[in-house]
Amino acid sequence: MYDVKNRRMFLKRTQYEGIGRESLYLAAIITVYSRQLKIVDYGDVFTRQKFESLKQRTFAMIKPDAYTKTGKIIDAVQKAGFLISKLKMSRFNPQSVEQFYGEH
Repeated sequence: MYDVKNRRMFLKRTQYEGIGRESLYLAAIITVYSRQLKIVDYGDVFTRQKFESLKQRTFAMIKPDAYTKTGKIIDAVQKAGFLISKLKMSRFNPQSVEQFYGEH
């Protein structure tokens, strides 16, 4: 890794204890030698294929009638062994409602 700001090498290829394969996914923030790093993309096609084959993604939406049970739902998802990586709570406008509920 090259530090653009300070124009020097930051990190050469090395083994770092405490970071496993489960910690490495897009949008993850990891700490290496007291620096927080955000993973924004894969280094090459092989790495992309390898990591994406290990993790599959899905989209889940909690409907408004289950709003009061959101904490229990998230807890059940995590206990089932799933990793929640991009949790977002939002309020829908008429256009986004049509996009998500249009087929129902």
